[in-house]
Order: sequence, then C-alpha cells, then structure tokens
Amino acid sequence: MNNNIKAIVTNSVNLTEEEWLVFSKFLVIKKYKKGDYFLKENDYCNYVGFVDKGFFNFYYLIDGVQHIRGFFFPNEFISNYPCFLSENKSKFYIQALEDCSVTLIHRDDLLMLYKTLPQVQILSKTIVESLYMEVSEKYESFFLKSPEERYLDFINTKPKFFERVPQYMIASYLGITPEGLSRIRKRNS
Repeated sequence: MNNNIKAIVTNSVNLTEEEWLVFSKFLVIKKYKKGDYFLKENDYCNYVGFVDKGFFNFYYLIDGVQHIRGFFFPNEFISNYPCFLSENKSKFYIQALEDCSVTLIHRDDLLMLYKTLPQVQILSKTIVESLYMEVSEKYESFFLKSPEERYLDFINTKPKFFERVPQYMIASYLGITPEGLSRIRKRNS
C-alpha cells in the first residue's frame, strides 16, 4: 500500500491506526498500462482513486477530436466525481499516458464507510473542495490569463511532467493550436 495515501487520509481526517486499518481493507490497487482507460464516455464511474504512479489525461471526444481538459498526476485523487456522486454516465474519457498504479475505493464501500467512520465524510468533503478549486482556477484562467500565462503556469507547477506530455495534448489543454504552442515555447526558451 502506498504510504502517500495513508498520510493524506490520516492527516486530512485524523484517523487512528485502527480506523485506518478498517478504511484500508476497502482499498484496491489497480495497474493500468499506457493507453488503458480508467473511464470511458458512457461508462458509470463507480470508483474514486488516488494516483500512486504514472499519470492520466481526461478528455472529451468531439467529432473524433480529443479536447484535453486536464491531467491526474501522482498523489492526486482521480475520478469523474460528479458522475461518481450522481451515478450518471461519464461524458469524458480518462486514459493512462504511461504505466500507472492507482489505489481505488468503490462507491458502495465509501458510502458504507460514511456510516461506520464518519471522518470519511470529511475526507470526501476535502477531496471535493480540492477538485472544485482546481476546476474553478482553470475556468478562471481561461478568462483572466493569456495562453502564454497558462503555459508558464503549467510548466512551473508540473515541470517534471511537461516533457512527458505530448505537445499536442498540452496545446489542447491550454486551448491553443500546436503552432501557437510552438511560438510560445520559442519565446520562452
């Protein structure tokens, strides 16, 4: 079991060692090969996970074209959380960009743990708030920042992943063309 998830969970909600043991019995580690899907469009999202190793992108497929909306990196939670909560079908894909390991918990197990370990609800609230802040900041950046500022934010916050993400995905994520990204990279090299 990844010690990072234990540290995040126990620190976020102040679980005792005994409570952690109860919680951890419901965690499952799943491996994904590069190209495997964590979730596809029209699938139900029954899991929330924690990326132990590797990283994923999530995208919409519109008229055969991928529109990258974000990435899930190590030590981040991964899910289509609105779909997970509402039990609706996903409208986007989540795909492994390299070999990955994810610690998962099933929706039914999490709901059961809400009753036996009330602190787990606090953990869920923390995750939801974190995801909300991330989505809000990205949404806001498209109105308040130039593509170049968004590019600089990306390379400054995730420098070790920048070289591992294909350039066309970075361009799509930033909302610009690959040619626009090339011009920005030249200006900032």
